[in-house]
Formats: sequence, C-alpha cells, structure tokens
Amino acid sequence: MKRAVQGVLLLDKPTGCTSNQALQRVKRIYQAEKAGHTGSLDPLATGLLPVCLGEATKLSGYLLDADKRYVVRAKLGEKTSTADAEGEIVATSDASQVQAEQLLALLPRFTGALKQVPPMVSALKHQGVRLYELARRGEEVPREPRDVVIRGLELLAFESPFFELDLRCSKGTYVRALVEDLAAALDQCAHVTALRRTELSPFTDPRMVTLEELEKTAEQGLSALDHLLLPMVSAMAHRPRVLVNADQQQRLGHGQTVRLAKEAAAGEVLVLSEAGELLGIGWVDAASTLAPRRWMAPKA
Repeated sequence: MKRAVQGVLLLDKPTGCTSNQALQRVKRIYQAEKAGHTGSLDPLATGLLPVCLGEATKLSGYLLDADKRYVVRAKLGEKTSTADAEGEIVATSDASQVQAEQLLALLPRFTGALKQVPPMVSALKHQGVRLYELARRGEEVPREPRDVVIRGLELLAFESPFFELDLRCSKGTYVRALVEDLAAALDQCAHVTALRRTELSPFTDPRMVTLEELEKTAEQGLSALDHLLLPMVSAMAHRPRVLVNADQQQRLGHGQTVRLAKEAAAGEVLVLSEAGELLGIGWVDAASTLAPRRWMAPKA
C-alpha cells in the first residue's frame, strides 16, 4: 500500500545505475505515492541526488536550476565515444610530457561565464530526438553553444596521466565537455573516469544516505525511514518567506488572495505556517497582497 509521505531525501547515488533506477528503489523502500529526483546523474557518477517525496515533488523544478559542485577525475591521452570511461576509445594523444603547472595555468581561462557546446551524449533534443540516441546510431549534428558559469575550478591532484578537479558550476554545465575542452587547450585528448556530485544548492554540506543504509533502516520500520527526510522548506532555504495564520492559510488554500499585515518585498515567496511548515509558493504584489501560485498543503 502506498502512502503520502512528504520530504526530501539526500541520496548518495551509487555508480552503475541511472538516476531513475535509484529513484525507484527509494520510492519502493518508502512505499511512497509520489517521488521525483532533481537533476540526473550519469550511471558512472555518484553522489548527491535529492529525492523529493510527496508534495515535495512540486519543488523539483526549483532545484533543477541550482548551482552544483563536483569532484571529477579524468585521464589525459584518450578520447572516448561518450567522453567518459563507459565509451570506446576513438582517439589518442601523447600526454607523457604534460605537467601539473600547465593545467593550473589553464584554469583561469575556464572560470567565469563560458560558452559550452553540449556533447552528443546528452539528453538534449534535436528535431525531437535525444542527442544520445543519435550518438548511438553514429550520427553527429551541430549543437548551439550554451551559456554556463564556472564559479570555481581547482586542481586537486595530478598524477600523469590522471588529474582531479573540484568544480563549482551553474546549471546546464557538462563536466565531460569541460574536461575535453581543457585537454584540447593542451592539444590533448581526455575523458572522465570518475565523477561525484558533492553539493547542490542549497544543500552545501549534505549528510547523504546510501541505498544500503536505507535498506538497513527500513528494517526498523517506516518511522525510522521518515526520520531521514528533510522538511520541504529545506529545499528552498535561501528564498524569501512570509508567515500566515490559520485563517489566511485556509483562504490561500482555496485560491484566494490575502493582505499581509506587514509590508513584504514584491516577488515570489515561500508561504509558511506559524509553525514553520512550508505551505506553498506565493507571489506578493506591490500592495503586499499575497496570491498562491503552487500550493502544497491540503485545503483546510
């Protein structure tokens, strides 16, 4: 029997499975009616995959736009068909003379606002077909460069032909493309051998839970599992908020507007109960009138 459980689980996705496969395991363990994840990780990748349960799924779109942080390990001298270790080697270069200092000197050029050409092995569509599906058929099509922002790029380790980077970036950044572009600036080939997502704003110091930990906790019962969930408001930690009383909550739950007792800045806000529970997303106009936009609490 499915249940209406609410909250956010910070899953440590294992390597070797898709984000959807990991999501389905979490949904089954929690016996949840609804579940969704916030931004896919490749099967090769590990790390932070926030899983939204119940009404928290309405917040998934906000987290898709969040900044992210990765630790990526790459290998110089080999280009693969997928730009990572799962593909076949399609080109090679002699990387024996590349030094750490050369990589360090390049990093400022790849920091800040950049234009990035998405890889063929991506979920973007061309004439209605996913690029990765075209790539599997051996086809390549032109891709328009996309605007991304690299907020931080640090060389963590270099042991030829391998190097490791700490990357902080905006949404839409393709780590595999960045690794290939860095290598190309050295007249080299490269591909990703390991990738781990360590942060996804606002979860900048996450306590992640593995699938194995979930399975073990499930032996203690559903209440033990629910203690691992974060409240929905945690996913929107840095956004402006307003508190409403029980009467205002009822009116907003029925699609009506309410006048706020205190002036509030115009724009999108989190609507919280007096107890601090996230009720929904609202919009405040210039006259401090609050209208519901996306409601999560049951109608009173």
